[in-house]
Amino acid sequence: MAISAVFTSVSGLDAASSFLDVVSNNVANANTTGFKTARVTFQDLLYTFDSGGVGAPAQGVTPPGVNQIGTGVAVDAITGLFTQGPLNMSGGPFDVAIQGEGFFSVTLADGTLGYTRAGNFALDSTGRLVSSDGFRLVTDAVIPTGAANVSIGANGAITATVNGAAVQLGVVNLTRFRNPSGLLRVGNTTFVATAATGDPITAAPGVGGNGTLQQGFLEGSNVEVVTELTNLIIAQQSFAFNARAITVENQVLQATTDLIR
Repeated sequence: MAISAVFTSVSGLDAASSFLDVVSNNVANANTTGFKTARVTFQDLLYTFDSGGVGAPAQGVTPPGVNQIGTGVAVDAITGLFTQGPLNMSGGPFDVAIQGEGFFSVTLADGTLGYTRAGNFALDSTGRLVSSDGFRLVTDAVIPTGAANVSIGANGAITATVNGAAVQLGVVNLTRFRNPSGLLRVGNTTFVATAATGDPITAAPGVGGNGTLQQGFLEGSNVEVVTELTNLIIAQQSFAFNARAITVENQVLQATTDLIR
């Protein structure tokens, strides 16, 4: 019936609207340091069946026993695409990019751990490295006042010249997940682990599959603008088609009502 077709088209509008939201957010963050593209997957909803039996064979072919009518579409999942972004030279003394797999671990405001690829760090008043949002990087390194030639090596070792002597102040480790697509976005290019990610695997850069670090660089967004603009057109057309379908279905309902009268 036309009324069920209306609800089917409404589900298409909802799905297309979510698609538009995600793609628009990707485009808006095309220049955000450490941003990872979000992608949408869809699934079809339950099917209704008529009560007819198996049809009679015709020319040796037996037709299907039931007719299946779909009831629409829903967003299955919105996950991250964790491909490598471009490394852009920044020159910042505490800017660090990850080349390869892994995340920086930071301590969030509530004391839980967050994970980010944005390595634009700075020093707080205690000599600790913090993200641009003020989240403290998980490391044992404290950079004392007056330290010179601070270096963050590819292996995560933080060294500096203190009182004329070269000393190692600590190490920046990286954390990987078996299923990074299960990470939950909390904003500010920061993620938190969920049951879907598996246990965090923390090790030094270059160890156990972790990537290495490059000081003076920042990882750019991995958004492919051309791809996202194409997706934007697809989402807009899907929205328009479903809206048009609702208009047609409304006309059919109106014609049916006029006939009954």
